[in-house]
Amino acid sequence: MPVDQTPDHELMRRTACGDLCAYRELVDKHLNRGVKVAERMLGNRQDAEDVMQETCLKIWKEAPRWRPEAKFTTWLYRVLLNACLDRKRRAAPVMTDNLEGIFDTQPLAEDILIWKERSDQVKCALQLLPERQRAALVLNYYEEQSNQDAADAMGIALGAYQQLLFRARQKMKDYLLGESYETAKTGS
Repeated sequence: MPVDQTPDHELMRRTACGDLCAYRELVDKHLNRGVKVAERMLGNRQDAEDVMQETCLKIWKEAPRWRPEAKFTTWLYRVLLNACLDRKRRAAPVMTDNLEGIFDTQPLAEDILIWKERSDQVKCALQLLPERQRAALVLNYYEEQSNQDAADAMGIALGAYQQLLFRARQKMKDYLLGESYETAKTGS
């Protein structure tokens, strides 16, 4: 039989029984039109072909559960349109009309290296602080606790915590500006 004369519900019934020839005939019969529908929905051919491929896989998987209560094409286009909508939801739209205002927001390799070196310096300087001062900084900056919560966590009065934090900041500043960093690091 020519491709267009076998009823879709018969091809689907045979596909449900594992007939690859019937499946191929069904796909061939609806492929071009399905891609065109998907392309109109998605705006580009590549995505349309991908969505139609997903739809074709769904035909194969769902064939045993398909019931000929409605036209096959009604079911096919529902599956296809849902796949298109899913694709559109997943992909954020990219406007290509005015690319002049768009720039790469990723840091340059040089900036990454500088940031890493600075981060390593901060980590090293933090380790040079006395334990209580280090704890005050960690609670305040890394754990983002309020001064009162940090003081409570350390078991000290708020005023004492604030003094520790002030001294810790001063020592960190000195270490990072190099005034006492080398001395503290070498222990001299």
